[in-house]
Amino acid sequence: MRTAKGSLAPARMFFGSQKLFAKSFWRISRSPANTSENKEPAASSEVTLGSRASTYSKLLAFMDGGAADEQQNSGLPHQELAQDFSNAPIYTVAVDKFVHSVLPPGEQTSELVPQYGLIGSRVDLGGATASREDGLVIGNVNMPWSAFICGSQGAGKSHTLCCLLENSLVANNNAGALPHPLAGMVLHYDSYSNHSTTQVCEAAYLCSSDIPVTILVSPSNIWAMKRLYSNLPGLPPGSPQPKVVPLYLDEHQLNVSRILKLMAVDPAADRTPLYMEVVMNIVREMAMEGSAFTYTKFRKRLADTLWVKGQETPLNLRLQLLDSFITPSPMTKSTRPAASPGNIWAFEPGSLTIVDLSDPFINSDDACTLFSICLSIFLEERHRCGRIVALDEAHKFLTQSGEAHVLTNELVSVIRQQRHTGTRVVIATQEPTLSPELIALANATFVHRFLSPSWYDVLKKHLAGADKQDPGSQNSLFRTIVGLRTGQALLFCPTAQMDVVDGSPGGGGARWARPLNDGYINIRIRKRLTADGGKSIMAADIFANPAPQPATVDVPMYLVEPAPKDGRKCRAKGKKSTKSKESAASTSNGAGESVSHNGEMSRGEELDEALQKTVTGKGSLAFQDIIEDGKRRALCLFHSNSSWKSLSSRSKGEKNEFFKAIENGLKLKPNTISSNAKLKNRLITTIDKHLKQFRKVHQTKKRVKENVGKGEEEETEIVKKDEERKAEEESGKRQT
Repeated sequence: MRTAKGSLAPARMFFGSQKLFAKSFWRISRSPANTSENKEPAASSEVTLGSRASTYSKLLAFMDGGAADEQQNSGLPHQELAQDFSNAPIYTVAVDKFVHSVLPPGEQTSELVPQYGLIGSRVDLGGATASREDGLVIGNVNMPWSAFICGSQGAGKSHTLCCLLENSLVANNNAGALPHPLAGMVLHYDSYSNHSTTQVCEAAYLCSSDIPVTILVSPSNIWAMKRLYSNLPGLPPGSPQPKVVPLYLDEHQLNVSRILKLMAVDPAADRTPLYMEVVMNIVREMAMEGSAFTYTKFRKRLADTLWVKGQETPLNLRLQLLDSFITPSPMTKSTRPAASPGNIWAFEPGSLTIVDLSDPFINSDDACTLFSICLSIFLEERHRCGRIVALDEAHKFLTQSGEAHVLTNELVSVIRQQRHTGTRVVIATQEPTLSPELIALANATFVHRFLSPSWYDVLKKHLAGADKQDPGSQNSLFRTIVGLRTGQALLFCPTAQMDVVDGSPGGGGARWARPLNDGYINIRIRKRLTADGGKSIMAADIFANPAPQPATVDVPMYLVEPAPKDGRKCRAKGKKSTKSKESAASTSNGAGESVSHNGEMSRGEELDEALQKTVTGKGSLAFQDIIEDGKRRALCLFHSNSSWKSLSSRSKGEKNEFFKAIENGLKLKPNTISSNAKLKNRLITTIDKHLKQFRKVHQTKKRVKENVGKGEEEETEIVKKDEERKAEEESGKRQT
């Protein structure tokens, strides 16, 4: 052991001397005598660092927050504070006052938000604010943003929608500032039954503030819609009336995509009928030719195509909707309402266009297709002024069908690009489960009272703050929603500037404007600037203020001369076929009575003359009014009872009840129809013919729909048999 310990001593001495030598060498190298050798490299290092710093210093100009030194004891720079405030879709008066007090005198908040409108006031503050004015909730009309409004019937959805429209359209109003009004479009659809039960679009009441309101309706239902909108209940006397015109598309507006939409063609469909493949090839060839695509050329190509037996019938069914919404021209083959002399697609600033497609002949799928086309036309000239698109009662047409999905996707695209297109989107619906993607993308969501837990589950998945619960409480938010009063709503808007609090987000002690983030507030919506057409109708109100009676409406018609009958073919030989002419006169004769029908009475003057002696009030009811009312009543009876196939087959008592219902609905004298043999027979013949045509079209559509799955196989079999027949004929010719 001694030897081992002794052997380690020299090693320890050696390593200790090495450490001592290293320390001594380091001290010597750092002594003043030897620093002259390292002085020059140190200087070169400083030069290098200085040059790198000067290289990157210019990049600081591209970073925000450089003016933080100017704002002492504040959490946010002036520039960032002003930008957050101007980009906020919704803010309170308290935040406006705070921003105005913090910014330098040269920067005024009126320049940050030049257009604004009152939405309502907070009801969840209690005594936390210094004044009621601080709790007012203001909407930023200058900034494009979207809103989603949901709730049960009667909770105030349409009222909130109309208030947002008023803020965007009514210039010089007392509820805000609007130096540059927007142009608005409202999409509305109702499951039509008759003129007494159809719900009008509440946005039409904005005409009471001198806003030009144009209502585009289906040409086949223009008489009923004119009666509805010419007698708006609750409209102040002397107020301007909305203008009701037929919705027609000009030929230059029919591009390839719109034609395919109206023909219900889905290019991405897995299985497409063969005749639609032919149509797609025709459209593709016309597009590749480079010339302007026109509907006239398209129809000519279709007429020149040789179709296999059984293909033209479903093709014509697809073209029916397309033909019925094209502006009448010399190609038009049937009498219809004339187009409006003005430009219905002008969309001037401060104007409102309502597309109301309530019609017994238009289902929700067709309505979504036409809404999609109207939306694309509305956004074409958006550089002229800002745009706002509103969907009223969206649950009536935004269903789970394919056309509804197409419209939903287009709305989603508009919302995603709203800052680039300058378009605002407002959606009001009772059913939030139909379009949850719209909830997730909307900047603000107004939740009115509802009672459905399934709706609440959807909101929790797509709203920031909707899944938060108070400590120790379950479903507290749902109880709050159920307890909302009429006109109250919970506002979810993460970027809204709602409160001024102490303590900046950076940890300082200064006051700052806090966004709503994942919270929500309870607000009460303001009163309407215009007449309110959405009030509930009570039983006492019906007796005190009876509903206005339908008025006689005048509709300019586009008349088409009928083709010569069989007995006149010899005399008509050598003459041109059907010509078209436009009548500037109103429809005192009506669409169906300006042309001959099966050899009976070429015009309705004699019938109108007979009606003049029996109709109550001033003037004469148009014969077409009686015809249209009879058609609608007959269709309703047919839908409720499939055995009701014709008026002539009913008993005498049923006929008299039917005529009496028409007389009561149009306020005619008793026995006006039953005592006039010519009028009665004409009405029976016209209704029977109308029901027969409707049953035929209905059965054809049903048959085509049932066979759509196997349509391609049947057409393939037809084509195969046709090719085999041609091959046999060619073989026989060669043998001969």
